Amino acid sequence: MQAETWELPEEALNRATLESRFGAGNIREESRAGPEGEPASYPVLVLFPDEPSQRLELVVNSGRPDAAFPVIRVSEPSSRWHDATGLRTGMSLDELVALNGAPVTFYGLGWDYGGTVADWHGGRLGSDEGAKRVRSVILAAREGADAQALPTGDSQFRSDDAGWPKAGKDLQVSEVGIRWP
Repeated sequence: MQAETWELPEEALNRATLESRFGAGNIREESRAGPEGEPASYPVLVLFPDEPSQRLELVVNSGRPDAAFPVIRVSEPSSRWHDATGLRTGMSLDELVALNGAPVTFYGLGWDYGGTVADWHGGRLGSDEGAKRVRSVILAAREGADAQALPTGDSQFRSDDAGWPKAGKDLQVSEVGIRWP
């Protein structure tokens, strides 16, 4: 792990705050393809767009561009960003479960919501109803993993399911997000 890591903010940010903290020259406007059932694309601001270890995406509130960003997301495997618990990209599913202190349930790979953690089973990383911020995590196969040995499709799977013995090592956190409802 890198010597210097950066903690994701606890509070929602807006563009003015982002520019004053990091400089307007370190921000670029981009768009991302939306998942199934959502708009075809949506606007994001990217902090440090050309530096993979520093890259951070912030979803723009398209109705109010000066409003706080409703979602921030990290998806680079070499990212320095982590949240207050230590959650970061590149962690194995086994490490994620240990950090959570409970199993997780996730969707199978190979579709728009593939790998999305759907239930934290009361663990440390879950959010209570009405929480001020909510974590989201997406899992993906690590490089070199045997895709045939990992769960796929529009179904939910538990991290402690003995039917997928390689999942704990062969799935890794590919995206960490924070959403302010």
